[in-house]
Amino acid sequence: MRIATLAIVTLLTATGCSAYSLASPKVPPIPAFGPVARTDVATVCVVRPSHFALLVTFVVHDNEQLVGATRGESYFCYFAQPGRHEIVSSTGDSADEEGGVGIVAQAGRRYWLHQDYDNNLGSVTSRLLAIDEARARDFVEDEGCEYRTLTAVPREENAPPPGPTPVAAAR
Repeated sequence: MRIATLAIVTLLTATGCSAYSLASPKVPPIPAFGPVARTDVATVCVVRPSHFALLVTFVVHDNEQLVGATRGESYFCYFAQPGRHEIVSSTGDSADEEGGVGIVAQAGRRYWLHQDYDNNLGSVTSRLLAIDEARARDFVEDEGCEYRTLTAVPREENAPPPGPTPVAAAR
Protein backbone atom coordinates (compact mmCIF):
# COMPACT_ATOMS: atom_id res chain seq x y z
CA MET A 1 0.00 0.00 0.00
CA ARG A 2 2.79 2.43 0.94
CA ILE A 3 4.62 1.81 -2.37
CA ALA A 4 1.42 2.41 -4.34
CA THR A 5 0.80 5.70 -2.51
CA LEU A 6 4.39 6.81 -3.14
CA ALA A 7 4.03 5.93 -6.83
CA ILE A 8 0.83 7.97 -7.16
CA VAL A 9 2.33 10.99 -5.39
CA THR A 10 5.46 10.80 -7.56
CA LEU A 11 3.35 10.51 -10.72
CA LEU A 12 1.25 13.54 -9.77
CA THR A 13 4.39 15.54 -8.99
CA ALA A 14 6.04 14.47 -12.22
CA THR A 15 3.05 15.46 -14.30
CA GLY A 16 2.01 18.62 -12.46
CA CYS A 17 0.65 21.58 -14.32
CA SER A 18 1.81 25.16 -14.14
CA ALA A 19 0.44 28.64 -14.72
CA TYR A 20 3.77 29.54 -16.34
CA SER A 21 3.78 29.20 -20.14
CA LEU A 22 6.98 28.64 -22.07
CA ALA A 23 7.88 28.75 -25.75
CA SER A 24 10.80 27.31 -27.71
CA PRO A 25 12.17 29.94 -30.10
CA LYS A 26 13.77 28.69 -33.33
CA VAL A 27 16.94 30.64 -32.50
CA PRO A 28 17.96 31.26 -28.88
CA PRO A 29 17.83 35.05 -28.27
CA ILE A 30 20.90 34.81 -26.01
CA PRO A 31 23.63 32.31 -26.97
CA ALA A 32 24.84 29.93 -24.27
CA PHE A 33 28.24 29.48 -25.91
CA GLY A 34 30.67 31.39 -28.12
CA PRO A 35 31.26 35.12 -27.93
CA VAL A 36 29.05 36.94 -25.43
CA ALA A 37 26.17 38.91 -26.93
CA ARG A 38 26.84 41.98 -24.76
CA THR A 39 30.01 43.16 -23.03
CA ASP A 40 28.33 45.67 -20.68
CA VAL A 41 26.56 42.94 -18.66
CA ALA A 42 27.17 39.33 -17.63
CA THR A 43 25.30 36.44 -19.24
CA VAL A 44 23.80 33.78 -16.97
CA CYS A 45 22.55 30.50 -18.44
CA VAL A 46 20.42 28.04 -16.44
CA VAL A 47 20.49 24.46 -17.76
CA ARG A 48 18.10 21.70 -16.68
CA PRO A 49 19.04 18.32 -18.18
CA SER A 50 16.71 16.33 -15.91
CA HIS A 51 14.87 13.27 -17.21
CA PHE A 52 12.55 13.43 -14.19
CA ALA A 53 9.49 15.62 -13.57
CA LEU A 54 9.43 16.68 -17.20
CA LEU A 55 6.17 18.60 -16.86
CA VAL A 56 7.10 20.43 -13.64
CA THR A 57 8.10 24.05 -14.18
CA PHE A 58 11.16 25.30 -12.29
CA VAL A 59 11.06 29.09 -11.95
CA VAL A 60 14.18 31.24 -11.49
CA HIS A 61 14.46 34.62 -9.74
CA ASP A 62 17.60 36.76 -9.62
CA ASN A 63 17.57 39.23 -6.72
CA GLU A 64 13.83 38.52 -6.48
CA GLN A 65 13.31 39.44 -10.16
CA LEU A 66 11.73 36.79 -12.39
CA VAL A 67 14.26 35.95 -15.12
CA GLY A 68 13.05 32.67 -16.61
CA ALA A 69 11.90 29.11 -16.15
CA THR A 70 12.49 25.60 -17.40
CA ARG A 71 10.25 22.64 -18.05
CA GLY A 72 11.66 19.29 -18.97
CA GLU A 73 15.09 19.15 -20.55
CA SER A 74 15.60 22.83 -21.27
CA TYR A 75 17.65 25.95 -20.64
CA PHE A 76 17.51 29.72 -20.88
CA CYS A 77 19.90 32.63 -20.56
CA TYR A 78 19.52 36.17 -19.29
CA PHE A 79 21.68 39.23 -18.71
CA ALA A 80 22.83 40.36 -15.27
CA GLN A 81 24.16 43.78 -14.36
CA PRO A 82 27.67 43.71 -12.87
CA GLY A 83 27.52 43.14 -9.12
CA ARG A 84 26.05 40.79 -6.55
CA HIS A 85 23.25 38.38 -7.52
CA GLU A 86 21.33 35.87 -5.43
CA ILE A 87 19.72 33.42 -7.82
CA VAL A 88 16.98 31.11 -6.54
CA SER A 89 15.10 28.31 -8.26
CA SER A 90 11.71 26.99 -7.19
CA THR A 91 9.08 24.59 -8.36
CA GLY A 92 6.51 27.37 -8.37
CA ASP A 93 5.13 26.56 -4.92
CA SER A 94 7.90 28.10 -2.85
CA ALA A 95 11.49 29.17 -3.38
CA ASP A 96 14.14 26.90 -1.96
CA GLU A 97 16.50 29.53 -0.54
CA GLU A 98 19.02 26.85 0.44
CA GLY A 99 19.12 25.68 -3.17
CA GLY A 100 20.11 29.08 -4.50
CA VAL A 101 23.50 30.32 -5.59
CA GLY A 102 25.23 33.66 -5.25
CA ILE A 103 27.51 35.19 -7.84
CA VAL A 104 29.33 38.47 -8.28
CA ALA A 105 28.71 39.10 -11.96
CA GLN A 106 31.39 40.69 -14.09
CA ALA A 107 30.56 42.44 -17.36
CA GLY A 108 31.46 40.42 -20.43
CA ARG A 109 31.55 37.07 -18.58
CA ARG A 110 29.20 34.12 -18.87
CA TYR A 111 28.04 31.96 -15.96
CA TRP A 112 26.35 28.56 -16.19
CA LEU A 113 24.06 27.09 -13.55
CA HIS A 114 22.87 23.49 -13.39
CA GLN A 115 19.25 23.38 -12.26
CA ASP A 116 19.00 20.13 -10.33
CA TYR A 117 16.29 18.76 -8.05
CA ASP A 118 15.59 16.66 -5.00
CA ASN A 119 12.57 14.38 -4.71
CA ASN A 120 11.58 13.54 -1.15
CA LEU A 121 8.53 11.30 -1.13
CA GLY A 122 6.98 13.11 -4.07
CA SER A 123 7.90 16.63 -2.94
CA VAL A 124 10.16 18.11 -5.61
CA THR A 125 12.52 20.96 -4.70
CA SER A 126 14.92 22.67 -7.04
CA ARG A 127 18.53 23.70 -6.48
CA LEU A 128 21.16 25.51 -8.52
CA LEU A 129 24.82 24.57 -8.84
CA ALA A 130 27.53 26.57 -10.59
CA ILE A 131 29.16 24.56 -13.41
CA ASP A 132 31.81 25.18 -16.05
CA GLU A 133 31.29 25.66 -19.78
CA ALA A 134 32.26 22.09 -20.69
CA ARG A 135 29.64 20.60 -18.36
CA ALA A 136 27.00 23.08 -19.58
CA ARG A 137 27.80 22.22 -23.19
CA ASP A 138 27.44 18.50 -22.42
CA PHE A 139 24.02 19.15 -20.90
CA VAL A 140 22.77 21.32 -23.77
CA GLU A 141 24.22 19.39 -26.69
CA ASP A 142 24.43 15.79 -25.45
CA GLU A 143 21.23 15.79 -23.40
CA GLY A 144 19.27 17.69 -26.07
CA CYS A 145 18.10 20.59 -23.91
CA GLU A 146 15.87 23.11 -25.73
CA TYR A 147 15.98 26.86 -25.23
CA ARG A 148 12.81 28.15 -23.54
CA THR A 149 11.39 31.62 -22.92
CA LEU A 150 8.55 32.57 -20.60
CA THR A 151 5.43 33.78 -22.39
CA ALA A 152 2.95 33.96 -19.49
CA VAL A 153 3.12 33.97 -15.69
CA PRO A 154 0.50 33.60 -12.95
CA ARG A 155 -1.04 36.71 -11.39
CA GLU A 156 0.69 35.98 -8.08
CA GLU A 157 4.04 36.70 -9.75
CA ASN A 158 3.09 40.41 -9.87
CA ALA A 159 5.22 40.88 -12.96
CA PRO A 160 4.90 40.38 -16.70
CA PRO A 161 6.96 37.65 -18.38
CA PRO A 162 10.57 38.84 -18.51
CA GLY A 163 10.83 38.75 -22.30
CA PRO A 164 13.42 36.96 -24.41
CA THR A 165 16.40 38.97 -23.08
CA PRO A 166 15.75 39.96 -19.46
CA VAL A 167 18.31 42.00 -17.50
CA ALA A 168 18.56 41.33 -13.76
CA ALA A 169 19.54 44.25 -11.54
CA ALA A 170 22.50 43.86 -9.20
CA ARG A 171 22.40 44.56 -5.48
